[in-house]
Formats: sequence, structure tokens, C-alpha cells
Amino acid sequence: MDRSTNHVPQIPRLLLITAWLIMPAAFGLLAIVMGQDAGWDLRNYHFYNPYAFLHGRMNFDIVPAQVANFYNPILYVPFYEMVVHLPPKAVGFLLGTVQGLNFPVLFLIAHRLLVPLHGRKAAFLGFVIALTGVLGAGNLSEVGAMSADNILSILVLVSLLIVLANDARLSGAPSPGLLVRVAGAGAAAGLAAGLKQPAAIFAVGLCAAFLTVPASPKRRVLYALWFGLGVLAGVAMTDGYWMVRLWVKFGNPLFPYFNDLFQSPMATIGNYRDERFLPQGVLETVFFPLLFALNSLHTSEIYFRDLRIPLLYGLLMVLALHAILRLRAAPGLRHETHSMEPHLSVFGVRFMLTAGVVSYLAWLKLFSIYRYITIIEMLAPLGIWLILARIFSGRRIRMAAGLMALVLVLATLRPAAWGRIPWSNDYFGVTPPTLADPDHTMALMAGYDPMAYVIPFFPQAIRFLRIQSYFTGPSDQPNGFDRLMHQLVAEHSGPLYILYRSYEQDAARAALQAYGLQLQSGRCQALRPHIEAGLKDPLLFCPAVRQEQSDPLHG
Repeated sequence: MDRSTNHVPQIPRLLLITAWLIMPAAFGLLAIVMGQDAGWDLRNYHFYNPYAFLHGRMNFDIVPAQVANFYNPILYVPFYEMVVHLPPKAVGFLLGTVQGLNFPVLFLIAHRLLVPLHGRKAAFLGFVIALTGVLGAGNLSEVGAMSADNILSILVLVSLLIVLANDARLSGAPSPGLLVRVAGAGAAAGLAAGLKQPAAIFAVGLCAAFLTVPASPKRRVLYALWFGLGVLAGVAMTDGYWMVRLWVKFGNPLFPYFNDLFQSPMATIGNYRDERFLPQGVLETVFFPLLFALNSLHTSEIYFRDLRIPLLYGLLMVLALHAILRLRAAPGLRHETHSMEPHLSVFGVRFMLTAGVVSYLAWLKLFSIYRYITIIEMLAPLGIWLILARIFSGRRIRMAAGLMALVLVLATLRPAAWGRIPWSNDYFGVTPPTLADPDHTMALMAGYDPMAYVIPFFPQAIRFLRIQSYFTGPSDQPNGFDRLMHQLVAEHSGPLYILYRSYEQDAARAALQAYGLQLQSGRCQALRPHIEAGLKDPLLFCPAVRQEQSDPLHG
């Protein structure tokens, strides 16, 4: 059995106060300095989904947020309530402060794994490494925004911390109390997975890492089972209601994803996964971190630079090669201990790295979208430090190599920029158009740009139908929503309007034509909300008429 970190020296009070109070507040202030989020997802579904959920519009409007219309809205309800009731800067500060809570949890993880290596210096070094962890390209890009990758990360890090805090107990007899703690760790990861499906990769990674516990195979499986049960309980708490709702309505609890298996008639038969960034071929798969180190567009829609994950990946390959060469050169070494190992909590390091590797492999297979591995980004500096400590035996050279790696990561950092605007007194600044008969008006939406965020500011009687998007649109094989919208438009007797981005007018005309409608482009009203201050092309809200009623002077 490896040495445990069960007797961990106390962390100085000043560092604890800084970690738990000052650092979260600093991230709140950073959110204000960075400006208000104006990203694509915010304008598509972060605000609309909770609004529709709370105001009974999930079955009233027809997929205005495209595929994202079916994402679990519970995650975004607190954000919606903050936007409705608080000044915009307060919203940004609160989001940033919550996201700043990653730091103290990351700090405690780092401290626990570093104590056997650095003793009383572990607190200061853990602080520095944790700070490097939260200063990542992905995390910084989401500070003060509601993408939630760096909110759900708190739950996953707590899950990891619970396991590490019980490392010594895991090698002994599995008491009921220990199994409850393991299940609690699983529940934390499950809560995150239920709120946002991509977070499930970390539940898988953590569960698999229990197979590295220094115990009998039977106990390893027992721990993994209890962790998995906790995950299921967590998912049930945050996503159970939503999955049941999707199952009852569409026959697919993950609708529209994996519809090639569930085959709901309301969607096209397909998996609906975003496969744009998946590596092609063996070479791309093996060297994927190195590819996005050279060009981040391999894993993101926008440019960024952060070398920590490629560096960690390279060090893992070096470590694996080094171990293989040592074993081949002297097979008897397989039972010997490296000179550094008595000073490390071997299980804790092995557990964290195994969880990270398995999570990464699941991510590589399913997504390959960088922002979904923000948690690995946060843990990467700690992983780099620990692997360098494994490679180098001299204390000074370990410290020098570790500090140089951290400096390299921070010096070459360039966060992603999803879109920010200056703060104002109104989060969105939407002024709805003037309508003569809103109680009998139907609004169609066309094009592919996000625009569902404007719906809460229109009269509630107006029904919005997304007749063209990434999910619906004119097709030889219309899905169930296409057929439903054709029926609703045909039966509607009141005014018809269409909302679209000005540069997508041709797409809007084509979509209307498929419904037997014609655009009245001469009578459009332009919408220029504050949230779109960085966009040059306005949203247009234009009348549409049936083709037999069209006015040649305004068509």
C-alpha cells in the first residue's frame, strides 16, 4: 500500500481566506472588467429556454432555439431570474463569483496531492498551481457568461476531492460510511451530467478510475458500482424530470440526440451530434492535442491558444515510453519503487490521471469540442507538475521544471473570445416592433442565426415558429415539427410576420415560399438590441402574406 496523505498539514488561514473569499470575488470583478457576454448560445437558448419553461411556452412556440430548444432548461433558470431581477453588472459579478469557486476546490485537490512531495510548501505551491489552473483559455473565456462549463466543473472537482479525501480508507475494508461517501462523490458528478450532457464524460472517467484503487478486484468493482449508483441518483435529481418529459412527448429521453436509435417521428432519423471537430484517421486521433496546439480551430469555432493540455499529453506519452523502456531493460524493476515514489500519494495521482485520461478519450470519441474539457484544462497544471516530479528525481530540478512549465503555459496563453459588449442598464436592450393586432399575430423565424432571446420581450400572445433552422426547414423529408408548422400556418387567419437576420433574406424568402408565403420586404422593422452592439447586420421583422394576396408594390 502506498503512503497516504491522510495526515495533511493544515493550510495557513490566510491562504484559506484568500481561496474561499477573495478569489471568487476577484473572478466576479474580472467578469465586470471583461464586459457583458453576448455569445451565440446566449442569444439562442440560455435566456429563452428557462423563459419558455417557466411561462408554459415549451409547447406553444415551435423550436425557436433550434436543436438547443430541447436542452435541460433547469440549469439556466437561476440565470434567467438574475437577468430579470438584477442589474446586468450584478448578474456578471454573481456569475463570475460562482465560477471563482473552482479555485478553492482546485486548491484543496492540489494541496492534498502535493503534501507528500513538498510538505509545508504544498500550500503555497498548490495555490500557485490552482491559480494557473483557473487561468486557462477556456475558463477565462466563460467568466461572467452562462455557458456553464466552468459552473458544472465545481461539482466534478468536488467529486474528485471527496475521493482523494478518502484515499487511505479505500484501501481498507469498505465500511457503510465509506460507500456512502463514494456514492456522494458519484452524485456530485451525476448532478453535473444531468444538467448538461457533455459533463457525463467526467462521471465515466471518475467511475473507471476506481479500478486503480489499491484493493482487491472485487472491492474495486464495488466502489465503481457505488459511485455509478451515485451518478444515476444525481442525474435523476437534475435531469430525471426533463428526460421523462422528452420520453413521454417524443419517445426519446435524449431527444433529438441518438434519434437513429429511438426514431421519434418528430425529428430526422440521425444522431444529431456535432461531428465537425472529431479527428479523422488514426494519426489525427493520436496526435489531436498537438494539432489543436498548432491550430485551435481543430477543436473550437474561434481561435485560442493554451498549451497546457498538449504539454500534459506529451508528458504522459514520455512517461509511458520511459516506463516501457525501463521494464524492457530490466524486468525486475516492475516491483521496485522509483526514488520519488515514497514521497507521493501514488493512488491519488494515479486516480486523477486515470480519470482524466478516460474522460479525455470519451471526449475525443463523442465531441472533441474544447470547451467541454474545461475541467481537464483546470487540472492540467497539477498533472504537469506531478508528472515532472515523477520524471525528475532531484528536488531542485523538479521545482525548476515545474515552474518553467507553468510560466510557459501562462506566457503563451490567449483566451477564446466568444463575444463581449460594454455593460448597459438593460441586459438585452430589446425594443419590440409596433404591431396593430398582437393578439392574433403569428411570427415565423428563418435563417440560422440565434434570435430566440427576443421572444420574451414580445407580447405573450404571439406564437413563434422556426420554419428554418439547423433543425427544421424546407426538405424532401420534413420532420414532425415541419409538418406541424405547415398545419399551423395554413390554419392561421391573423397577421403573419417573419423574423430573420438581414443578410439571410434569400433564405427567408425560400423558407416562406415553401409555406406558400411571400415576404413584404418594403415594410420591415429593424431590431437593434444592445446585446447585438458588435453585429453590423440587424434583425428584420417583416410582414408576410399568402402568395395569392401578395402586393406587387411591396413583394
